[in-house]
Amino acid sequence: MTMMQHDFLKTDLANARLVLVEMGRLERQLTSWMAEMIEIDANIFERLQTAWVERYRTDISHHYGITQQPLLDNISKNHMPLEACMMTDLLNIGPLPVPPEWFRRYASEEVSHTLGFATLKLYATSSRLSAIAPLYAPKSGMLEYLRSFKSSRTSLPDEKWFEQALKDYDDTFRDFPSLYWLAREIALRENPETPLDLMDGRLEFWQVPDKPRPSQKILARFLAKLAEPNGQRELDFARCFLHEHRQFSLLHRTYFGLLGTLPLYRAAILPRFVALLNLMLTKAGSPSKAAEIILHTPQPYSFRYGRPQDSGIMRLGKIGPLRTKFSSPPKHVKKPSPYGCTLTKSEVSEHIATGCLWMIAAARQPSDLDWLLEHSTSALQNESVADFNRLVSTIGEIGTAEGVRGLVRLRSKLRHATMLSHLNATLALTAAAMGLTTVEAEELVAQDYGLDTHHRRKEALTDDFSVVLSITGSGQAAIHYEDRNGTVSNKLPASVRNATGCETLLRNARSDAKQLSADMSTHRQRLEGSWLTGQTWSWKAFEERWLRHPVLGWLARRMIWMVAEPDGTIKTCLIRDDGTLCGPDGKGIPSLPPEALLSLWHPLHSKDQKTITQWRATLEQLKVTQPIRQAWRETYTITQAEQESSPASYRYARRILSQAQVVEVGRQKQWRIRTLTGHLPSSESAPWSLRIPAHGIYADLRTGGVGEHFTPDGSLVFSYVMTDRIRFCVLQDEGDWQYDGGRKLKETTTPVRLGSVDPIVFSEVMRDVDLMVSVAARNIPFDPDTLLSIPDLAEWRRHDGLGDIQCSTEPHFGNLAQSRREMIESLLPELGAGDAVTLEKRHVLVKGKRYHYRIHLGSGDVMVIPQQRQIVIPDKKITTAQNKFSDYQPLHDDERLNSILQKITMLLRDDRIRDQTILDQLNALDGSGT
Repeated sequence: MTMMQHDFLKTDLANARLVLVEMGRLERQLTSWMAEMIEIDANIFERLQTAWVERYRTDISHHYGITQQPLLDNISKNHMPLEACMMTDLLNIGPLPVPPEWFRRYASEEVSHTLGFATLKLYATSSRLSAIAPLYAPKSGMLEYLRSFKSSRTSLPDEKWFEQALKDYDDTFRDFPSLYWLAREIALRENPETPLDLMDGRLEFWQVPDKPRPSQKILARFLAKLAEPNGQRELDFARCFLHEHRQFSLLHRTYFGLLGTLPLYRAAILPRFVALLNLMLTKAGSPSKAAEIILHTPQPYSFRYGRPQDSGIMRLGKIGPLRTKFSSPPKHVKKPSPYGCTLTKSEVSEHIATGCLWMIAAARQPSDLDWLLEHSTSALQNESVADFNRLVSTIGEIGTAEGVRGLVRLRSKLRHATMLSHLNATLALTAAAMGLTTVEAEELVAQDYGLDTHHRRKEALTDDFSVVLSITGSGQAAIHYEDRNGTVSNKLPASVRNATGCETLLRNARSDAKQLSADMSTHRQRLEGSWLTGQTWSWKAFEERWLRHPVLGWLARRMIWMVAEPDGTIKTCLIRDDGTLCGPDGKGIPSLPPEALLSLWHPLHSKDQKTITQWRATLEQLKVTQPIRQAWRETYTITQAEQESSPASYRYARRILSQAQVVEVGRQKQWRIRTLTGHLPSSESAPWSLRIPAHGIYADLRTGGVGEHFTPDGSLVFSYVMTDRIRFCVLQDEGDWQYDGGRKLKETTTPVRLGSVDPIVFSEVMRDVDLMVSVAARNIPFDPDTLLSIPDLAEWRRHDGLGDIQCSTEPHFGNLAQSRREMIESLLPELGAGDAVTLEKRHVLVKGKRYHYRIHLGSGDVMVIPQQRQIVIPDKKITTAQNKFSDYQPLHDDERLNSILQKITMLLRDDRIRDQTILDQLNALDGSGT
């Protein structure tokens, strides 16, 4: 026996079908007549209403003693009888089409002459059938009645809707049993006639406060339930519900709740609707009369009033609040309203996903982590803030090493400030439960991927071939293949690929390579952030957590470390692959005592340039590629102008940047950035900020929107932003940011003088801003009329007019560009081009076979000289160009530097260029056309 056969009698289904067949027939009669009316005049019903209201407004006003026009207009419209659509004298346009007989009969029954002329009865006079049928709501006039129907389609359930509902009923119960249970419970509890004994008390059990984190009281309640004999059943239900909800959400939009999705709505409302149709048939005596009952008051059943509109969903089952099983009469929680009225909401809610998550959090079973992380990734991609935060809290409550590792990986993908803040707090609480700081926990749970001491993993595919996972010089993971003799190959023979189990091993290796690359990016970012967090390690802890770890050890052996020995001696060192140490000159130095403190060395730690120069030479000699720019790192010091303008710096003020690019780069650097839009007041002066709790300060950069435009969905956004001053302010911490994730940090408006900021902190902040400006700077012509929103602050306020603002028209050239110049200068001897490649202050000059070129070191733009014609060479066009530079490069994290090097190589032999898009630009210079 199917679920449908169990819940319904065959006679009930047959009777319901008969009523719906008649309903469809009668509705089609009405919509055909409406279409004929609209052919006469597209706005005929609106014009009829206006004419009727104008004729009888004075009479209605005198009858009710109303003089306020807005209220009088509403009452006048509601009084308009259905017969008005047949009054030819209202518009004087001749005879009108005749409506269906049943409509004329109903219109004559609903006429009242209480006011001395024909009006609509505000309430029906027929006997009440049952509260299950909300048929007798106040009437709303002719026009509102007709708006329940649409002349071009069916607006009420008919036999086709019914047949699909029966199918949805069976399919939903079979494929989504947990969702069906909840949807059915919602439909039951919305009905005021449903007996309490038919309600399932489990809905009350799953009710929890709408918070992003569970309280200890909530967790204790779920733990107590788990200890009961049926506790495992509830845990299984929670898992099943969450899996079904995600799967269903991928198939259907759930913006309007579960009953806002058509298949689930039809399945849930079908039993109640069948009972309602049978009740009408019993009272009316015939299917036709029962159909007319619905057509007389169509609003609860019309798809025109459903949500979403015209989607096949009625208001039936979605009108009233949900009743609770354990209190009678139903009580509602008062909720303040900004509009001065008191809103109420039901004691129970359909949103039980939070309760299901807290049940899983209380169970603390590591086997749930994989799918929780998968759901979290989906919520992150969809920017479902509430769902993401609750999933993260659940993972944090489970509190295992794999959970911490998963949260760290999620954080590397986050750009949303609210989600990032909650994840950091959760990660800190989870680490604190282990007695660790967040950084310590991240180091201890770092995955090693089975790599050996040589930072590689070798797995046999067959007797003759193996797949090897290793870390490349740039810090990215890669896989290659080796035969039994150790010969490297990038391609496997077909016989090996088709061997049993080979595909699984290869798939796992590729997956691990992808995840290892992502992990390396996270480790680099965390290590680079130690300059701002002040992170230090004892030599003993550093050996255990870093050097003995095959992944972190690879990273540690390519960085320069500053050592503070117990006797106060300060020195720098590099850790070789064999574990020995060397100094700036490349010579070995003694091993360190366990108590020695290590920190990441920064060029500003050195008092002179000699140490920096020595380290650069040593790294080049040892062919060490640094995963983090360190020996060649750009440094920024306070200028005389900044000393005078302190506490604000205008070094990067009045630059116009592409908003999309600068937001992406800034968020990658952990800046808190809000996209500037035209409809938010805060958009005009919301600062971009970077919190530095280890030093008790934060940096903020003021910006304003430039060049607004409308997106396809109607939102007003700015294409560009203009920068203003940078300053540092006091950051208060009422907790401990290392253990609470910065939940109690508070930004103040108290400025800090630039000279009081730690030099390394100042340099790193300025480097971030330089990077953002370098990537996103746009040299667009400045027109004051395009500046549609500008902050009322800083230098801009002191100008007499917007036209006085001087914006740079030259490509940005900062310290990043200067470091490119130094790097290219050191690599030029390898090129062997002689005077064909020379360096200017901001450009590199290239003498090709056909033309001479100037490449800007900041933007990478190419200009042909002396014609002063810019040519565009996309990066994808030069990836295959022959590179005359050696494979070794000290830096790998500057894509623009690599692009410039490739352009130099290509343009030196511009007579060999074969790409047609580039040739067209060069040929246009001499007019050859070929």
